[in-house]
Amino acid sequence: MDQAAKLAVFQSQVQNARSLKTALLQVHRCVNEALRSNDQARVSAFTKTYALIFCSWAEANFSKIIHTPYGFEIDEIRQIQEAKGEGIASAWKKAVDLGLRHLDAKRGSFQPNTKKKLFEVIDRHVFDPSLCRNKLAHGQWTVALNRQNDAIQADLTAQIAALDIVRVSSWIRGHELMAEAVEALIESPRKAFMRDWYQYVVELEAAIIAAEQRTLQQHVQKLIAKDVRTGAREKRSAPN
Repeated sequence: MDQAAKLAVFQSQVQNARSLKTALLQVHRCVNEALRSNDQARVSAFTKTYALIFCSWAEANFSKIIHTPYGFEIDEIRQIQEAKGEGIASAWKKAVDLGLRHLDAKRGSFQPNTKKKLFEVIDRHVFDPSLCRNKLAHGQWTVALNRQNDAIQADLTAQIAALDIVRVSSWIRGHELMAEAVEALIESPRKAFMRDWYQYVVELEAAIIAAEQRTLQQHVQKLIAKDVRTGAREKRSAPN
């Protein structure tokens, strides 16, 4: 890969990520409509579709970030992609590690402290979508099988059963926040990132935790309250 190819990949992934984000918004609305009508079959189908599109969006958005112009060097992109073979968390860590090398802070504890804190956030909150995607994409819509397809994989079966719009939305938010951190690191390493990094990471983790702590029941109650406030339910049920 050369700089021209890097730019072409970035531009392509910008388009892909934007299109997939639009798809996420559309399917999010479909899940909400199904929740409002308590149509559990539609809720399940649209939620799993939502999860699949998230997996595709996360892939495209991560690729966009690491190919950002004036960010990572060609060899650094190669290293990040190699790390991705060990899971998306390893790829995020490699991106942070390489990004920190661009800083001017050669002395003191700035780099090791920043790296430690960001790695902790990644370990706690970065979800690897590949397992979920692979199971759903290979037709294991309700029951997950092992790699040899000769036995049930109970833990992933439970994860599929536990999928809901709030959980997937928390994955999206966590990915977005990590993306913002890495973009700040590679785009403004000597100014904004060095000045604001600790507060940024604290706020990043707090936002991820808040997203993870929301429940489906709270989400449905919020939908109902909005319908009452706006009269949306009556408008939907009114004859044309």
